[in-house]
Amino acid sequence: AALTSGAAPDSDEAMAVAEAHREHIAQRFYDLDHTFHRGLADMYVADPRFTKNIDKAGAGLAQFLSDAIAAS
Repeated sequence: AALTSGAAPDSDEAMAVAEAHREHIAQRFYDLDHTFHRGLADMYVADPRFTKNIDKAGAGLAQFLSDAIAAS
């Protein structure tokens, strides 16, 4: 929703989504501090397999999420 609303990746809305994403992973899979989360975000756009999968939920979502995580 933040992506389609036109929110900037460094907006409060987008950074809240980035934090919810981090918390989701931390609660369900493994400890995930902010540094590790930023590393994952880099991979979301550096590896086309991740980008393709994430962008299934919306064109440009991988880049937007990566930028929001970097801003948080």
